[in-house]
Amino acid sequence: MRKLVVLKLDGDIECQGFRATLEIGEEGKRPDVAIEATLPPDLTLGNSLREHWLERYRKIGISPRIKPKRIINYNRREWIQECKRSGEKLQIYFSKWLNAEDFSPIEKRLRSELNRGDNIRFHIQTRNVDIPKLPWHLWDLFKYYAHTEIAFSSPEFERRTKIKLNRCSQPAQSFRQTLKILAILGHSEGINVESDRRILESLPNAETAFLVEPERKQINDTLWEQSWDIIFFAGHSQTEGEKGRIYLNDRDSLTIDELWFALRKAVNRGLKLALFNSCDGLGLARQLDDLYIPQMIVMRESVPDRVAQEFLKYFLEAFSRGQSFYLSVREARERLQGIENEFPCASWLPTIYQHPDETPLNWQPDNLKKRPSISPQIKVASVALSLLSLSTIAGYLGAPQLSKIINNRAFKHYQEKAWRAAHENWNLAVAIDPNNAVALYNQADRCEDANDLSCAREKYQRAAQLGMAAAHSRLGQMYIREEKYDDAIFLLRQGLALAKIDPVKSSLEKNLGWAQLKQGRYKEAEKHLQKAIVLDSDRAAGYCLLAELKNRLGKHHEFLSLWEICQDLASSKYPEDDLFLGIYRSQFNSENKKTGSNLDPDIEH
Repeated sequence: MRKLVVLKLDGDIECQGFRATLEIGEEGKRPDVAIEATLPPDLTLGNSLREHWLERYRKIGISPRIKPKRIINYNRREWIQECKRSGEKLQIYFSKWLNAEDFSPIEKRLRSELNRGDNIRFHIQTRNVDIPKLPWHLWDLFKYYAHTEIAFSSPEFERRTKIKLNRCSQPAQSFRQTLKILAILGHSEGINVESDRRILESLPNAETAFLVEPERKQINDTLWEQSWDIIFFAGHSQTEGEKGRIYLNDRDSLTIDELWFALRKAVNRGLKLALFNSCDGLGLARQLDDLYIPQMIVMRESVPDRVAQEFLKYFLEAFSRGQSFYLSVREARERLQGIENEFPCASWLPTIYQHPDETPLNWQPDNLKKRPSISPQIKVASVALSLLSLSTIAGYLGAPQLSKIINNRAFKHYQEKAWRAAHENWNLAVAIDPNNAVALYNQADRCEDANDLSCAREKYQRAAQLGMAAAHSRLGQMYIREEKYDDAIFLLRQGLALAKIDPVKSSLEKNLGWAQLKQGRYKEAEKHLQKAIVLDSDRAAGYCLLAELKNRLGKHHEFLSLWEICQDLASSKYPEDDLFLGIYRSQFNSENKKTGSNLDPDIEH
């Protein structure tokens, strides 16, 4: 069950401080916990916040998606360093503020009520315009909760009246087999919106319509006349006072207010998400409550062209493969850290605004298709479970328990090399309970055996999203083989936070060491590989990788000792053992050719 955490902040940073109210409960239910605390006024934090965004960040001038202005010449590298330093200073003041004694009851209660593996929606509700500009994602608390992301909203909201249907009518979107996306590519002077277009055109299970530098009437008519799940805007925008303005072409611009009736119609027809891959989005987001738009993704500040494109690509890749909306935003935002040497604070920019009365959109293309006939499932279940009907068993045991039984039956078929029966039973187990992470993992393993890497990746991802640490390990291993080392490390660390048994922890530590070894980070790699060996001393892989590390460092005697253990423990049950043995045999052969020596990797020395 997803947890919902709401932190209400009433006040201001510099003069009053904030009255803080915390509520914790399960999604869709009344909160189980409600406590109050305070955050003190902090003039230093307020000054640091303004200095960072207005005096440091905005002066970098790195091709932002904002209405073009004259840019004064300066030493760009020096400005980037100053921006980084101001960001670090802001983070220090922010952390000190959150560690205030009067606020500690809230942090302590959060840590006591939430588990690391919980799926958490964290809402901050406030009227204060400075709160969303603070780097909340850097709060120490969020380092320990990998399955959460922050969203902002106003403390005052109205529940949207749902349109009631008569018995003969159905909402248009209920018959869709794909998500419908309206992409508005606005004024693009100085930015590359074609990159955004290519990303949108490549999405699975989606129909995307494009309006390129449209007239205002064209947007209005499109919103009135058709139904959309997602509206996307790329181009120039900025905040004027408290309102956001978007630029449609080199002549026309408009505010959200000027599309109010059309957007309200789009919401009533099923609009779930508005994504503004443009600048100064906080002004756009503040108008969310009046429009009842369920979710918005906006940028805190001026966004460089490349940052906007990278975020869009990472977010849609994660979201379209079935990952939750919140975790897709978090993954995409955190991946921007990889370009912060050139674009400081890139991972600070993407921000969610969420209407408190709405639940997040899920891509889930499989759910948009017609459900398959139940008769083939009943047929398989009858064979597997002694002719008892599927519905009777599910009613008696419950879907999760029935799915578990069928998964175990599938694994038995797999051990007996009855591949087809195993495959059918795993499909059935997942059909009965789509949240059966073990069955998904077993499907993925079978796909990997068949060298269907696309299938394996999809199944491992779904199992990982359900909190299965072993799936994090196998998916991380796939990323290592694809040379996506940073992605692998991020995923494996998430898995370690979830792992409970030593063999899985060992696998995660081993893969972390492997990824860092590939990056040349030998000290960190050695630490993780040694942990892997301590946790599971009977597996060859840790010794094999540690042998390679010692070989790279020129420690020949240690290398030979570890290599012998690697050979002794290697087993045909583990395909990666053959992989490592093959790598080292080729290294030996290469070394023999260079030195003329007669080292045989299969002979003890």
